[in-house]
Amino acid sequence: MSASQESLPGEAPAQPIGAEPERYRFFSTKLHRLVTYREDGAVYVREVGGDWVRTRASAETDAIRAKRFARAALAITALPTWARAIRDLPSMVEIERWSTDSVVEATDGEEVEPDGHSSDGAPSWLLALGMI
Repeated sequence: MSASQESLPGEAPAQPIGAEPERYRFFSTKLHRLVTYREDGAVYVREVGGDWVRTRASAETDAIRAKRFARAALAITALPTWARAIRDLPSMVEIERWSTDSVVEATDGEEVEPDGHSSDGAPSWLLALGMI
């Protein structure tokens, strides 16, 4: 996958700034965004070209944190393998290039048609992101 773990100038950082260490990270097939659950129970989401946005504040109690982690673990097990493996999103430059190309990258790095899937069943980034 060409999506980089390090941020370039003008791109969102791979981790929320100042956040607690990460517990889970996955690509939400419903939201078409990258999601991270932090050790303090906070939840952040990020879309292509955007910054991390906190959607849930830190958990006030251990019980709330445990419920969030249990819910996340359950959701992750229901995801396809390719969605669990995504660590970062492609850049806007890559998306723009793919939108005019006849061959794009699938979420597992294989080259496919814009509306296609890789040999392992991973969708193109354009499909995964809900752009087509």
